[in-house]
Amino acid sequence: MKMGFQGLSCLTFFFFTIHLIICSQTVIFKGIIKDEETLKPIQEVNIKVYGTVSGTSSDHAGNFSLKTDKIPATIIFTCVGYETASYTIVGTPKTPIEFQLRPKSYLLGEVDISSKKYSYMFKDKDFSVLDYEILGDDLILLIFKYQLKQSELVLLARNGDTLSFTSLPEVPPAKLFKDFLKNVHYVSKAGNAFQVWYNEEERRIEFFHGKRVDSLQACFRPFIFKMADRLYFQEKLVNGFGTAFGFYEKGAGKKYIRKYINENNLSKYSDDQSFYNSWNIYRGLSDNTPTSLLPHADEFYTTPEFDFGTGEPRGWSFEKNESRAHEFEFYKMIYPVVKISDDNIAFFNFATDTLELMNKNGKTKNAVPIIFHKAGKTVSDTSNSIKLSNSDWRWGNEMMDDDYSHEVYTIFLKNGMVKIQRVDLETGKLKSGTVLPFPFPEKIEIYKGDAYFLVKNDGSNDKWKLVKCKI
Repeated sequence: MKMGFQGLSCLTFFFFTIHLIICSQTVIFKGIIKDEETLKPIQEVNIKVYGTVSGTSSDHAGNFSLKTDKIPATIIFTCVGYETASYTIVGTPKTPIEFQLRPKSYLLGEVDISSKKYSYMFKDKDFSVLDYEILGDDLILLIFKYQLKQSELVLLARNGDTLSFTSLPEVPPAKLFKDFLKNVHYVSKAGNAFQVWYNEEERRIEFFHGKRVDSLQACFRPFIFKMADRLYFQEKLVNGFGTAFGFYEKGAGKKYIRKYINENNLSKYSDDQSFYNSWNIYRGLSDNTPTSLLPHADEFYTTPEFDFGTGEPRGWSFEKNESRAHEFEFYKMIYPVVKISDDNIAFFNFATDTLELMNKNGKTKNAVPIIFHKAGKTVSDTSNSIKLSNSDWRWGNEMMDDDYSHEVYTIFLKNGMVKIQRVDLETGKLKSGTVLPFPFPEKIEIYKGDAYFLVKNDGSNDKWKLVKCKI
């Protein structure tokens, strides 16, 4: 029996001419779900009985079996890349019913989104993914169930095959931490970090002796990557309004390549904070308040929201408090320094709207203008691949690089969706991009042209899953 979702009320009457009312009997409703255009089975379709917690999902062949204790009942079908559909059960069908979902049309112009471009990397429905990292050419997952009471590390090949798994040296778990040398560390809630190593000969995950994670992070904090025998570092200047970067070299010590301070935004911020604090203080002061208690124009008043020195650094990305402050003030002051080959680096100076390509010593080889970070604002530049003046996507204030290909990407946000686009390092313009198939993805990483991210709002359950999506 085959049925589309258009004109369901008529087809319902056609298929079920006799209305059965069953109050106390459990009804098992079976069916198969297919693509309306290709007629191929659709897996991972979320199927729920409206108004209840009853639900299931279709298997790899598109089949499903759903129980309901009440008839009539309305079933809701949802799946990424397809239009949501519903069907009302008014009787007990004797044979499985075939349903067809209509692919959703995305009018996104320069981006590409497809329900067939993503896959789940971890399929155990009992476990939730707490964290993950790319370890060598594989993926290491920190998984748990029963409110962290049962936790494990699982090593997966990028095709999803399980290579190894192990219990943890200390529980409960907190996260995974990857240093600038690409070493992965398991971190417990007690604050101890254990370096993770995969013994390929014995197919076993092993741990090195634990260290305090705060000491480990303090040691690695300034460094961003290694190039030959040099350790490259990056520092914040003047509460994040500037940056300095360079390298350490054996026998030569510390050498700076570039220092930059955004004096315009620094002055603006100083004026704003002086005004805000003056206003707050003056509101609570009397006319007899000593002038020594009044704020001075050249002072900075730091609140937790604007404490740029807090939080755990992630390379050149800002952390929660910093991102909030910069997003709130619209300064967008990040200065990514990215390794793009064994001999070259790229410096994104968003304060001057410039991308500089330089050799390992800091000599500029090419400099091009960039404007993609102004997405969502009125910018007149029809030559760029993104129409900034008309775009309702806003820049996500983040840059990412593929550690394998050294290609550089940036992200844009709209209504919880994330769009990833590659930056042409020769022109500073954007290449075609991909919209990730789930809203509000967490911890996006790019490796060998695939985007990896965590998601739990895919409609199937409340557990976090690791998803791979082709860019």
